[in-house]
Amino acid sequence: MPTGGFRHTVANTTSESFALELHAGELHWMLDEPVELGGKGAAPDPVTSFLGALCGCLLISLQITARARQVPLAGATMSAKANEKGFVKTIEVDLTVRSDAPEEKIRTIVERAEKGCYIKGLLKESIEYRLNLTILPVQE
Repeated sequence: MPTGGFRHTVANTTSESFALELHAGELHWMLDEPVELGGKGAAPDPVTSFLGALCGCLLISLQITARARQVPLAGATMSAKANEKGFVKTIEVDLTVRSDAPEEKIRTIVERAEKGCYIKGLLKESIEYRLNLTILPVQE
């Protein structure tokens, strides 16, 4: 996907709707606005898509960090939400980690995963970001 050392995405629209088609190499996806904002609601809006990218990036970073530090994870789930209207002012992330590792080790890999997440690094200082961590034991 990288072109000349850069990540590259192309967006286009061919109608008066707010739906956009995006391409990155062979990958294709859509963005749209909710119906109440004039879209058809046929795909995630840009902010929802960004929240999905944040969750995905944080979870991948968590897995990489856990593997590098040999901290066993049985799984993790994450959700992110932002204020409903206007510019994003707050993002709240709920992370649930399933592991029998000591809590201190889990908290350390979560902190390092946040530092290693490129999408989190895009957040402006003016955005209030909060991560709520729940650690559950592995169920057999």
